[in-house]
Order: sequence, then C-alpha cells, then structure tokens
Amino acid sequence: MQNNYGNLIKVERLRRNMKQSVLARGICSISYLSKIENNQTIPSEEVLELLFRKLDLDIPLYVTVTEAEIEKIKVEISRLMKEAVLSRDLNETADNLKKIERYKKDHRIYKHKPLYILMLLVLARFDFMPGGKQGYLTELEWLQDQFTSEDRIRFNILKALKSFSLNDKDTALDLMQQVREDLDTTYLEEWEIADINYIIGGMYYKYTDYLQTIEHVNRALSYFKDNFYVERVIECHLIIGLAFKRRKRFNEALANYQKAIKAAGATDLKGYYGMLYNNTGEIYSLQGNRELALEYFLKGLEYKVESKSKLLSILSLIEEYSIRGSSQEVLDWVEKGEKIIQEEGENDDLSEFIYHFGVFRNKYTHGNSKELIESLKKAVQYFESSDDYHYTNKYALWLARELRENGKYKLSTEYYEKSIAIMSRWD
Repeated sequence: MQNNYGNLIKVERLRRNMKQSVLARGICSISYLSKIENNQTIPSEEVLELLFRKLDLDIPLYVTVTEAEIEKIKVEISRLMKEAVLSRDLNETADNLKKIERYKKDHRIYKHKPLYILMLLVLARFDFMPGGKQGYLTELEWLQDQFTSEDRIRFNILKALKSFSLNDKDTALDLMQQVREDLDTTYLEEWEIADINYIIGGMYYKYTDYLQTIEHVNRALSYFKDNFYVERVIECHLIIGLAFKRRKRFNEALANYQKAIKAAGATDLKGYYGMLYNNTGEIYSLQGNRELALEYFLKGLEYKVESKSKLLSILSLIEEYSIRGSSQEVLDWVEKGEKIIQEEGENDDLSEFIYHFGVFRNKYTHGNSKELIESLKKAVQYFESSDDYHYTNKYALWLARELRENGKYKLSTEYYEKSIAIMSRWD
C-alpha cells in the first residue's frame, strides 16, 4: 500500500504556513523532513509521532486497512461526486458534500496516497459548485508531482475554472487545450468526461469560440441523453442554442430551445421555462417576428422568480419595444426594472441593469443627446471590464453612430474599431 504520511505532513505544515526548519527543529534534519514529505523514505514511528504532535494531528499509527476497505471508500466517494455533479438539486449536493467531508476524519484515508489525493480532488470539485470556497485547489498544488494522468486532468480542469473566474483568459485556454489533448487517452469514467466537456464548452462560450462550444457541449449532451439526466440535457440544448444564435444560425438555435422546452415539459421542470421562453423570444425577434417575440418574452417573465432573471426578461421587452419605436412602452418597462433594482438595494449582481436601463431611459427621455452619449460610454466601459463582448459590441456600435451624428468623427472611429475587433474575434 502506498505510503501517504509524507503528503499529510506536507499539506498540514503548509496549511499552517510553517517552514520546514520550524517543524524539523528538535525532531530530525531539514533534509530528512524533505525526504519524508516527498515520500522518499518511511520514518520511524517515533519520528512520525513527534511530527504529528507538533502539527496537532491526531492520527493513530496503528490503524490497519485492507485493499477491500480502500476500494469501498473510493467507490463511495466517487458515487457521491457523480450524484452531485449530474444532479441539479442543491440540497442533495450539500448532503453529499457533508458525507464526503466526514471522510476527512477517517484515518484509513491518510494511509493511502491515491485515495487521499482523490478525496482532495473531489472536495475541490465541490468548491466550484454553489457555496464552494475553492480552498482545496491550493492544497492540491502542493501534491501535483504525485498525480496520476487522471488526477492531472481533474486538477487542470479545476485550475482552468479558477483562471476563468479570475478573468485570466490565456491561462484558462492553455489549460483547456491540455485537458482536451489528455482526454483522448484517459481512463476516466464516461460521466466525468461528459462533465468536463460540458465545462469546457461553457468556458468556450464565454470566450466567444462558438464552434468549440457546440462541439464540446454536444459530446456532453450525448451522454446525458443516453442516461436520462434531463436537467443536464436541457442545459446542453440551451448552451448549444445560444452558441448557434451568436453564429446567426437562428433555425438551429430555435430547434435546440424547442428540444429543451419539450424535455422540461415531459418532466415538469417548469423552473426552466422562464429562461427557455425568453431565449426563444430572442430568436423570433432576430428573425423579425415581433408578435411572437413579445409573446415569448411575456411568457418567460411569468415563470421568473429571481430578480436578476426577471430583469433579463424586462431587458428583452425593452429592446423589443425599442426596435418598434414604442417609446412609452420602453419607459414603462425601464421604470418596472428600476423598481426591482431599488427593492433589492445594494446588489452587485444587478449592476449591469443600471447601465442597460440608463441607456434606454436617456434615449427615450432626452433623445440623441449628450446624456445618451455619456450613458453609452459608461455602458461600454462597464461591459468591457466585465468581458461581456456581446453588450460591449452592441453599445460600442450604438455609441459610434451617435458620436458620428454629433460630428465627433475621430472618437466615433475609435468605437467602430472596438466593435470591429470584437466581431473579428467572433468570426
């Protein structure tokens, strides 16, 4: 059985931000401690006891563990992880996390290196679910020289997610490319490969690489369909539909939304209706079908519960009425949206709508004026800083036109160039 006490000592020492010289003092040499931490030597029980005592670790040295026990724990941890990843039930996910965290007190795990690393990887994956704190990724950094090829894939996709959350695009893309290459020769289970493809597809969508989005999410969709994970099927069709919409392939987008609506209806997952109806309305709007667009936007709003979700539907209605030139309807919906924001108080998650509504309020209150230009500038700055390329492009184009009409040709050109750069990236 592979020794793991060195990993345990190393992780606990680094958690405490303790230098090797401090831990080794009075127990052993620094070089000997380094060998212990790198599992290059198995120390005596006396040395282990002294190191554990200094680290306040209550780890019995005489626990016996069989390969059958280890396999049973491995299967259980993997099962809990699979259920949490494939389910969209937050309560079930929280319960599964608690069950896995109990293993942190199971001394058998600390004697087995592969199982110990698996536990940390699984806990790190939970950290990227709602409510996660992303603490275990740092601990895994300290042990990555001992990873198997499968451990490396799991670790790299989590690092990509971390980089993604920090807007470090280059690092995220490099890690995703490495994961894609490694997946071709991996022995990971099908469900985990599907989940990784789903994650990669979602990140590619954020980075406006819609062909890669469709490719990877379709791979995930195949597994989810075959194994009747309906919520994941709905999510896949939604993302694929969004990617097709960005590529202006509206019929394919609409087909995916309709498949998602059908799946939601068959299983009574009405919580998805608001989002799906709203996205369907967007396609009809892009196709110029004004009546169906409004119908679906309003249907979507009926199913919305959360404030941000409601505001997204309201923004769609504002944009649709703006296309029609219905100024009073635009201002009425802007007022309804601003009221929701006021009721929520300070909520950074709703900040984007302040800029959206500000643009339309100034447009239909002041016309083509300096107030509109200033609100457009603020909107471009905000959405560019948020890496929201769609709305950066939308408002940059609008601003360029307003500046040109006001005789500010040089500044207008700058915003046209910004828009062209974004669109060329999409192409």
